[in-house]
Amino acid sequence: MLNNESIPKYDDNRTYCSDASNKKISQLTNDSNYSEAQRQVSGILHSIRMNVGSLIQDGIVKGQRLALSSDLWRYAKATTHCDLLITLKSNQDEPEMKQVVVWLVDIIKTHEPQLKIEIRHHNLKDCYALYLTAGYKSLLKGAELCHIKKPVKSCFGGGLREFSFEEAQCFIGIEGRNTFLTDTERAIIVKQMVDMIRAPNGGISVTLLNKTLNIRGGMAIVPRLISAGLIENVLPLHNAEFLKHLQHKWVLSTGEQPLEEIRDYFGTEIAMYFSWLGHMTTALWCPAVLGLLLYFVASFKYKTSPDDGMKLDSFQLFSDVCFVCFAFFNCIWSTAYLESWKRKQAELAFKWGTYDSNSDSYLQDPRPQFRGDYFAPNPVSGRMEPFYPAWKHALIRYGIAYPLSFLFVICTFVMMLFMFQVQDMADYYFGSHFPYSLICRVPMVVYALMIILSEKFYRYMALLLNDLENYRTDDEYEDFLISKIVIFQCVTAFGSLFYIAFYLKDMKRLQETLATLLITRQITQNVMETAVPFLMEKMKLSRLTYKMTKCMSDGTLRRHVEEVRRKNVLDSKSTPGPTAYFTLGSPSNEGIRRRFSRRRMVGQDNELHLLENLNQAFANEEFQLRCPRLPLPEFKPSSTEGPELSQAELESLMAVYDRPLDDYLEMFIQFGYVLLFSPAFPLAALCVVLNNVVEIRVDAFKLCNTVQRPFARQVKDIGAWQKAMELLGIVGVMVNCALIGQSGLVQRIWPDLSWGGQILIVVVLEHFILASKKFIDLAVPDVPYWIRIETAKQEHYRREAFKRESRMLPSSRMSEEDTSPPGSVTEETRHHSLAPKHSYRRSITPLARPNHNKRNSDSNCIDSK
Repeated sequence: MLNNESIPKYDDNRTYCSDASNKKISQLTNDSNYSEAQRQVSGILHSIRMNVGSLIQDGIVKGQRLALSSDLWRYAKATTHCDLLITLKSNQDEPEMKQVVVWLVDIIKTHEPQLKIEIRHHNLKDCYALYLTAGYKSLLKGAELCHIKKPVKSCFGGGLREFSFEEAQCFIGIEGRNTFLTDTERAIIVKQMVDMIRAPNGGISVTLLNKTLNIRGGMAIVPRLISAGLIENVLPLHNAEFLKHLQHKWVLSTGEQPLEEIRDYFGTEIAMYFSWLGHMTTALWCPAVLGLLLYFVASFKYKTSPDDGMKLDSFQLFSDVCFVCFAFFNCIWSTAYLESWKRKQAELAFKWGTYDSNSDSYLQDPRPQFRGDYFAPNPVSGRMEPFYPAWKHALIRYGIAYPLSFLFVICTFVMMLFMFQVQDMADYYFGSHFPYSLICRVPMVVYALMIILSEKFYRYMALLLNDLENYRTDDEYEDFLISKIVIFQCVTAFGSLFYIAFYLKDMKRLQETLATLLITRQITQNVMETAVPFLMEKMKLSRLTYKMTKCMSDGTLRRHVEEVRRKNVLDSKSTPGPTAYFTLGSPSNEGIRRRFSRRRMVGQDNELHLLENLNQAFANEEFQLRCPRLPLPEFKPSSTEGPELSQAELESLMAVYDRPLDDYLEMFIQFGYVLLFSPAFPLAALCVVLNNVVEIRVDAFKLCNTVQRPFARQVKDIGAWQKAMELLGIVGVMVNCALIGQSGLVQRIWPDLSWGGQILIVVVLEHFILASKKFIDLAVPDVPYWIRIETAKQEHYRREAFKRESRMLPSSRMSEEDTSPPGSVTEETRHHSLAPKHSYRRSITPLARPNHNKRNSDSNCIDSK
């Protein structure tokens, strides 16, 4: 018989087992869930590792392919001789692109039939380019119209003189077709020919790339196409070998600059800039050494409160005396520097043949962008050119441009003062508490952003207003553009320093601010000028070559790159080939294709014969000509081989370097820092000297590696920058005298002097220094004595040569109208008498100028080739 007490025990054991089983099952379930979660996490991590590995692998493959494709632009083939390159806008519509090319070639050949034009396809941008070259006779006639000066034979007076086609035999080296005109001069001449192609009186209306383009009568066609976006670039090409030689002697050298070679390659304007930069660097050594001595000897300790000023010792007095002497030295040094530069630039202008160049606007051709209401004869030369009424020009300048410019400058100055007030309030309320002291940084950050944005906006507005004012010549356009930009830059660069010096009257803060602005500006500008553009250009080329070769397999790309490398090595040892091959259609025309590829597409001496042969060859293949002057086969080269790049194609993708305006502006601002406020920071001149030594190489590197080759301009001085620096010298006298008054030396010498008496002493000192500047200006002649003697000798030799030539000529018969008094010349007879003078010269644009009979003297010692 079972014990009843054992039953509960049995039930308790079963319950215990059940609880244990439930716990075990729950534990197993939790373990299962954990394992599942762990497997999911492991799967996710594995997927991430696989994706990251795949991305890394793809990145490595793409990086290798990018590096491989980049060799195509590193080993770009040399470009054959070309005076001017015009690249057109890329478009996906191939027929439309061909239509633009044909229309533009037809326009150029209609106005300038002597130009030789070659059409090539650029693979990187998928666009077309026109390679223009002129014959020797056309170049000589263009040299006369461009007023290019060449050396004259000694038997005709010697010296430099503007070239004359009718007197070509008088110039030295006229027989040398390849040496008489440099490639720089050839580019200037061909560009002048292209720029002076203007629309006829009725205007032109044409539809290109699905948009209608209206060109008014008298407007230059090519600049209008540039503004419309149909033409991307017009540039001369680099001479690779001479550029390499120039970089070795200029960029990589620390010696004297090769100014003669710079002038021959880049023109007088750029050579004058680098000469000015080198001359200023040499002149700055005087204030740099003196400032360094004063900085360490006198320490330049400034008082910060009136209480400190009452406890001056002899050392403080010595520091104030050094401060005043250095400010006075700056005034005299700036005057001596400006006078010495005037003499230096006169020597360079005489040496380079631009000393006696006439700057009268009526003797210069109008800008291509100059817009005229109608055609009228030039009052000096009698040539027909666009005319713009003077009253319209004055109305726009004084009624729109100047008021808007000054309004924007005033608004910028008011905003600057407002930000300074906000900065002072932030320093007063939050400067002593750490978490809130970060608020003090906000106004200066906002001010910096405001300056950057306002500079970009004002530069755009200055260009827009200058275009609206419609200046006739390039010199006028640039001078007024400089005046607009300099005023604004002076406000943004010097405004904060004036506020600290004369409102806050804190010399210690002025020293710190000047040092910060000067050094920061130097570092950022040098980096932004060279490193950033250079790296961006290389990245752009690598991206374009990678995109161009994307359809090629890795093996094909590798073989093609090796072939390009091999060709580059062979081409470096031999003369590069003349041109690329073009596909003419069917394989049966292989002979024609080869003959055609070895000559220029248009402009050869046997052009008509070439056209007839091509027309017959393509008559059976339904080949239709879009232009009767130019047979255009397929535009792109044969695709049997991989794409190759030329140096000209790479240069067309570089940034444009129009003028050294920004380079002048950068040095002008630094010169202002030294002249105006260096007594507060004596090391400013030393910082500028060190920066200028680097700046010469930085600007040289930029010209040789990161920008397109600029068109050369002939100048006799630095233009409006000379006047700007002279004006800055006068302002520098006023500022330095005001700083002398701020130094407290006047109070210590005359402690009982009133505030009005202190101002009177400062004004008297200022007028004394200005009188000294004027005396130095009058005492030192701007032109050296030997230059005046040499110019007088040349003029004497020319007169004697003219007399000798006149004796050999038969006496000219004078007509009745020749003996009439000058007062009897009417307006009609004046225009009539001007016209024959123009008939002796070649007309670059026959449709825009009067058509006179050609003289038989065209067939002189220069043949028509």
